[in-house]
Amino acid sequence: MTRSRPGAQTPLTRRAVAAGLPLALATPALAQPLRLAALAQRAGLRYGTAIEPQTVESDPAFASLVLDQCDLITAENALKWNALRPDRDHFDFAAADRVAAFARRARAPMHGHTLVWHEAIPDWAIHQLRSGDPRALLVDHITTVVRRYAGRVVSWDVINEPVERNDRRPDGLRKSPWFEALGPGYLEIALRAAHAADPNARLAIADYGLEYDDIGWMVEKRGTMLDLLRGLKARGVPLHALALQGHLLGDHPPAFGAGLAAFLREVASLGLAIYVTELDVNDQNILGDIAQRDRVVADIYARFLRTVLAEPATQIVVTWGLSDRYTSKTDFAPRPDHAPVRPLPFDADLRPKPAARSLAAAFSGRTARG
Repeated sequence: MTRSRPGAQTPLTRRAVAAGLPLALATPALAQPLRLAALAQRAGLRYGTAIEPQTVESDPAFASLVLDQCDLITAENALKWNALRPDRDHFDFAAADRVAAFARRARAPMHGHTLVWHEAIPDWAIHQLRSGDPRALLVDHITTVVRRYAGRVVSWDVINEPVERNDRRPDGLRKSPWFEALGPGYLEIALRAAHAADPNARLAIADYGLEYDDIGWMVEKRGTMLDLLRGLKARGVPLHALALQGHLLGDHPPAFGAGLAAFLREVASLGLAIYVTELDVNDQNILGDIAQRDRVVADIYARFLRTVLAEPATQIVVTWGLSDRYTSKTDFAPRPDHAPVRPLPFDADLRPKPAARSLAAAFSGRTARG
């Protein structure tokens, strides 16, 4: 039996529709070899993925798949504080530079993740935030990192996950180490420092839990996020985009409807772009065999993207990994039956899954809508 080569697509047949695949996946144009980046470009988008340097260096077949399918590269972990700052006085850019070298090989820009987060902070930095000069620490870090990758990192998740309603603040902000050290002004400090370091880079605030219309706390979080964005824009803070992480739930109905569409319109009305920066589907609790699980995952991708790509302000779609061979879900969301997880567009053998065809159909559908 001949296997499809990485990046190739098996033509869809009537049996695929009968088996329950979304109708969008049966588009005749998608019976051609899959090239997600090219389809995204025609739709006015960039499509990319998050990588670790060691995976693309040690696995040529996987590296080839990324080169085939993506025109935007995110460093999954190499630009976080704990990777860059072994101690207060030194930066270690080795891993991040390896990601940047791969991006150059791909002739692709990078999306930077992340400059400020409440996790992945080394112990020495926590101590410095409590007893040193936290503002100087933050500004120096952002200035050094953003200047180093100016022109290569074209957009940044400057602040990651700043909203946490469970912390019970009236403004909804998370009581992160940055907040505890600098108050709510840390967001403005970070954004202004990033803009000063590279005025051409597009700056985003990224967060999770903004996707579903039927989960109460997510609907509330949308309102909190809009208030935060409006306040920053009103003060003239340099901010160009909202990044939806897009970690979707395989065991929850795909409720991506009028509420999400209205939220995205409100974001766009502020003059902000919309990025999707960590897209995947958690299949941890989906019942059934592999084919059934893959159909559910593909349908969730299709329904989410249908709503998000209908908003003209959406500019970037990044999946949090490209192949099930390398996914953080293996460690953070393993299946109770110990079966391999399958959250991404390509399987562990680097073959396109129904999820990949959902992405292709979504990009092609946006092109067809003009």
